[in-house]
Parts: sequence; C-alpha cells; structure tokens
Amino acid sequence: MKQRHLLDLPAATGEALTHHQTLVNHIRQQIVDAGGAITFEKFMALALYAPGLGYYVAGAHKLGEAGDFITAPQLS
Repeated sequence: MKQRHLLDLPAATGEALTHHQTLVNHIRQQIVDAGGAITFEKFMALALYAPGLGYYVAGAHKLGEAGDFITAPQLS
C-alpha cells in the first residue's frame, strides 16, 4: 500500500477554505485577547468546539466517501 503524505492531499477550495480561514482568524484573535498565548487545551477546544467553527460543531459531513478517513474496524 502506497503511503500518502500531507503534500499529496488536495488543497481546500471554496467554502472549505473560507471556513478554515475564519476558524484560523478566530483562534488568532483568542490568542491576542489572551495576551499572546493560550494553552494547548484551549487551542484544541477552539479547533474542535468553537461555536459554528469547530470540527465537531460546524456541520460538515464527517463519514463516508465525502467525509474523513475512519480507522474503526467496526465501521469498515
């Protein structure tokens, strides 16, 4: 099986790219508001759960061909 590298992945475009940049800007603003640094715990909470932006709460399709890779053997 050929290994894939991060550079082999397609670039985000359109709505996904806009969403990504909005999340990045939100996290950067949180860092500025906190005086220049946040904890890793805070960063992950923002990346995963920021209302309307985080990975688990933004509403994007997660499973299936259009979604993310799944490693759970029970699902494949």
